[in-house]
Amino acid sequence: MKHTGPIHPPLRALLLVFATLTAQAAPLPTVVDKVLLQQPGVRSAQALLRAAEAQITQTRSDFAPTLGLSYRNANSRDETQGNPVDRRVRRNDASLRWNLFNGAADTHRLRSAAFGRDAAEADLDNVLEQLAYEITEAYTDVVRLRQTMDSLRATLERQEQVAAMVARRVEAGRIPSAELDLIRVRQIQNQALLGQVRAQLGSAEYRYRLLTGEAPEALIAPSLRTDTEAGDMDTLLERIRERSPRLRAALQRSAARQADIGVARGSFFPSVDLSVSKRLDNHSNPVPVTDTDRSTQLQVSIDIPLGGKNLGRHTEAVERHQAAQADADDLLLKVSREITDLQRQHQEACGIARQLEQRVMAAQRVAAAYELHFEAGRRSLNDLSIAQDELFNSQRALIENRAQQTTLQAQLLSIAGELRQALRTRYQVAPIAPELLGTAPYSPVLAAAPMPVIEAPPAPHIAPEETTTMTDLPPAGQTQAWATAWSAGDYATYRSFYADDFKPGRGRSLADWENERRRRLAEARSPQILIEDLQVHAAHADRVSLRFVQRYRAGHYQDVVRKQLVWARHDGRWKIVAETVLATPASTEARSAP
Repeated sequence: MKHTGPIHPPLRALLLVFATLTAQAAPLPTVVDKVLLQQPGVRSAQALLRAAEAQITQTRSDFAPTLGLSYRNANSRDETQGNPVDRRVRRNDASLRWNLFNGAADTHRLRSAAFGRDAAEADLDNVLEQLAYEITEAYTDVVRLRQTMDSLRATLERQEQVAAMVARRVEAGRIPSAELDLIRVRQIQNQALLGQVRAQLGSAEYRYRLLTGEAPEALIAPSLRTDTEAGDMDTLLERIRERSPRLRAALQRSAARQADIGVARGSFFPSVDLSVSKRLDNHSNPVPVTDTDRSTQLQVSIDIPLGGKNLGRHTEAVERHQAAQADADDLLLKVSREITDLQRQHQEACGIARQLEQRVMAAQRVAAAYELHFEAGRRSLNDLSIAQDELFNSQRALIENRAQQTTLQAQLLSIAGELRQALRTRYQVAPIAPELLGTAPYSPVLAAAPMPVIEAPPAPHIAPEETTTMTDLPPAGQTQAWATAWSAGDYATYRSFYADDFKPGRGRSLADWENERRRRLAEARSPQILIEDLQVHAAHADRVSLRFVQRYRAGHYQDVVRKQLVWARHDGRWKIVAETVLATPASTEARSAP
């Protein structure tokens, strides 16, 4: 029988605890330690390391003497003094051969094998670090896409509520039916985006399952505490040059090739061998006239190499060493450049993190306020839709920033060969506050304080055709909105602030000015326009002059100028009729970097 009544508080608490325990997944360090040694790349690197150790054993055997034993069992038909004789021979011989000198080729060969073993060990460490990073990246990617889907679903829920409100107003004849089409278009756009994110999440979960062999259930956003001993960039580079498995493997291979040069040089020297031979037993029947039953022989032989074979071998060894050293130097440059880029990206991501949280909270407040204004008829549906999309974009930027911090730091530690150790000692969970991923306004400072209740008269009804827009603001507010549209690269909104008969000046036509502004807004990289020291000079009620300091920055370029905008009222709305650059402020200088 299905229970539909209310759940008692103790039972509800027990169910909540049980759900929390069952939903808790293994942390990232446990996942890495559990599946790391099962990867094919790790098994291959381990096999190559064992092969390198076996090569050392083979090389060491060259220092030991060689023992030989021979046994002869022969039946022959000989002729002695003209008479045929059937003779049986049983003979045992023993020999001992020992190389006394070969130009130290064996010693250099042993050094080369030892360096090869160290390089194989460094390769194994590098494979382990790279796989640990791939698992961390896959883990973080799944969390990032799931958080993005939650935020987008919340946005779609709010849009559905707004769509229901718009439908009621359309049925009542208060607003045109085009408003309902507008909100449906925005819903379809976000639903299509939700499908794209869902597809990306499916690929990320499949990749995680391939790497770990486990389903990605209830993953929590990972993070690594900052290393207090990291120091400046030079210290970081020096530490990575010493500890990086990739660099260590390249340097060990270069040293092995240098030892091969010693092996090739040894072939130029005479080889001195000592050999001892002893006949242990000899039985011949019948006994020949003369034969050796037992003997001991000591022999020293010297082999002097001739020809160009050894010279070519030496040249080959020298060239291979130079190639290996060049590869190591090139890898050092690449790692240094890669580390510098990753470190700067990580610093920028950490530096902007707090501002991204503030952006989310501001977007939540704007979206909530615009929804109230729309209900009261003081905001258009387009303004509300833009505010809701901005809220999702700000939450998405925050989610991307958190994931970027983790992956960049993990990649830095992986290159340094320290990621596995950091996962054991510096790992911590860092989930984003659920309030930041919601649509309701949230402030950490005011979250615990009760919201004040203000008694206010109901807002008067305003017809849709009287809805307030950006162009109804006073000139001071218009100037700020003008700068915001410029910063956003929104040419249509930016152009709407200018009058139809705007005079660009400097002999340019309005069409040339429009083409130039459209091109510059499109080409600017993340422009930022700040308005400071705003001064208002009113000529009369319908014409106002504003002077201010404009700080412009886009990419590596920045400048500071003093500007004047002349606003005039056209058909009840303020428009820019003149724009003049007065001068560069004396306290600042315009500057640009290549």
